[in-house]
Amino acid sequence: MKKIVTLATALLAVFASIHVFAATPSSAEARAAAETARQQVAAPVNAARDRASAQTSAVRDQVKDKLKSPFKLPKFDVPNLAQAAKTHRASVDEKVTSPRTLTYKSRASRVSRWIAPLTMGLIAYVPFDTINASATGRMNNLMAEEKISVESMAAEALAEQLKQGKRWSSAEPAEGSFKIEIVRYALDPVPTSLSLLRPTISLRGRLVDNDGKLLWTGRAFTSSLEPGIKGATLEQYEADPEVLRKDFETAVQTATKRLAAQANAVPKASVKVAAAE
Repeated sequence: MKKIVTLATALLAVFASIHVFAATPSSAEARAAAETARQQVAAPVNAARDRASAQTSAVRDQVKDKLKSPFKLPKFDVPNLAQAAKTHRASVDEKVTSPRTLTYKSRASRVSRWIAPLTMGLIAYVPFDTINASATGRMNNLMAEEKISVESMAAEALAEQLKQGKRWSSAEPAEGSFKIEIVRYALDPVPTSLSLLRPTISLRGRLVDNDGKLLWTGRAFTSSLEPGIKGATLEQYEADPEVLRKDFETAVQTATKRLAAQANAVPKASVKVAAAE
């Protein structure tokens, strides 16, 4: 009997030790359980932090919007004249920025706004905008048909003017490029005539280096009072497009000459050579 009790006791001890060993988790399981518990505790904290960050960003954006100026301020590019002085070789970009359309306003439409109070508003019924648009369309079509390209004229004329100035060299490799923008080209009435028109043009020139940084900028324009421009009426220009071509060439030559004079006035950086000892 004692043997049976002793054997049963031994079996119970072995069973208990096996159960305890099986129930004890491994170190990897313990680490995984601890990490899961940590994530569960940290989840609410992280969510609260994300909400607070999003609210802060929203408030910051609202403040920025309120502090913005209601006016669209222009961006000013400051030319690097010191680097321009060190630049000697520059080409003229053949791609000229342009409105690609002629500007025309008849003398009557220009005067109408000044005499409108004297006509009790009746002059407002005259379709000046329609008349001007019709004339503008005819002249634009004429210039396209006759291949009167103000853009090509400007690029060629500026290149020639810079060449004559001898300040800039067109030798390769170029250190920069002159870019031309035609702000406006038009047929404007001559103040001393009732029907005579003359081509006018307004240019903006920029010199940029090979990285696109601004080195120099200038402006030039012509008016309807320029000498040397013959001028004509719309009907005369339509009857003889070559007169229109020559007058635009003269206007472009005058404007690019003034623009090139400004570019040629950029001083050259002096190079000092140290005396040999």
